[in-house]
Amino acid sequence: MISEWVLPAVVCAPVTWVSLVFRFREEGRLLGSLRSAALTAGVVLWTAAVAAVAGGLVLPHASSVPPAAVGAVAGTGVIPRGRAEQTGARAVLAVLTLGDSLLLHQLALRLRSDRADWCDRMAEGFRDCWDLDAFATDLRDHLLMRVDVPGRTGRARTVLRKEIVERHGEVKTAAQKWITAETRVEKACQQQGRRPTPEEVRLVRRAFGEAEQYLRHLLELGHAYGKRSDARRLLALRERHLAYEEVDDDAVAVGR
Repeated sequence: MISEWVLPAVVCAPVTWVSLVFRFREEGRLLGSLRSAALTAGVVLWTAAVAAVAGGLVLPHASSVPPAAVGAVAGTGVIPRGRAEQTGARAVLAVLTLGDSLLLHQLALRLRSDRADWCDRMAEGFRDCWDLDAFATDLRDHLLMRVDVPGRTGRARTVLRKEIVERHGEVKTAAQKWITAETRVEKACQQQGRRPTPEEVRLVRRAFGEAEQYLRHLLELGHAYGKRSDARRLLALRERHLAYEEVDDDAVAVGR
């Protein structure tokens, strides 16, 4: 009973976890939110249950198959396979783990949603593009310093480094567009002694929104390739630039 039902499940659980980490290594963090953690646990438990049932039903008829092998094979079933590999034993495994497909689909959607929410939180809060641009520069430097990691090929490092620089360039261009529009509107209002028109306000807000969106695009790389400790570091960088805004406001208030 233990060897045929329990052992495959016990072996399958950690193998499934490692397989999930490999499958979603650049998609997000499996434990990044309560719902993603629950879906991850659901996949692990479901796959382990399939391994237990498969072990209990198959092993009595194939005594030469080790119970641990059943759990290991079932655990690797969550790794995506090419069509060429979906034959023989893999086809049988695909049928056995059919219930995982819905959970894996929901998990993939949740990881994308978690990433978008994280990028939104990190990009919001800046009141002007001066500080947003400064944060983006620190973010670029932070990411570039972490490109050269063991296990990443030279080509992958070059591609990632180029992508970081390009996305930062998009942020900088959008921030400069906002600065130019803001300066032009302020100058026109001072010269004409008036308040900004609704169209001018929309123009400036639209430019600021574009800069925020490009910053989210850059932040996606930090979420995809960073670790949990990196997230805390980036949050500290963001808070530092937001603190600069508060200091500037205090200085203006004292000056008044």
